[in-house]
Amino acid sequence: MIDADGVTYPTRARLVVRKFGAGGPAEARPVAIEWHYDRAEPWAITMQLTGTAYVYRFARELLDRGRIEPAGTVGQVFVQPLLSQWVEVTVRCTCGTGTCTSVALFSFDHSEIDNVLDVTEQLVPLGAEADQVDEAAVDAELARIAYGVA
Repeated sequence: MIDADGVTYPTRARLVVRKFGAGGPAEARPVAIEWHYDRAEPWAITMQLTGTAYVYRFARELLDRGRIEPAGTVGQVFVQPLLSQWVEVTVRCTCGTGTCTSVALFSFDHSEIDNVLDVTEQLVPLGAEADQVDEAAVDAELARIAYGVA
């Protein structure tokens, strides 16, 4: 669904969760994903597991580059093409206690990621994100935060 300010796009993925440390066995299952893109935050894209509180936010450029070549940080979010049909998004996070690390591997059909990016580009073309930002408003907010200027 596209409106003037943003886009929500549903997809499906295969999810594998691996827990290291205090964790258990790896689990693989299909999941529904909703992608959210907001013109007010033109560099970011949000991926949410439908019906859950699990939300991952990362750079739209990372998703775009990861379709073609490995991109990102292995320690946090990493996107890479797998063969010609799949794109894998790896999210690494530490459990609340800090005693374990979980890795979530999302495998998407390449065409799904292409479609997500195509839909966001209808609002803001890749590379044109800065055109969406009101620089005077950003400068005023930074001055307010840094110097207490009203």
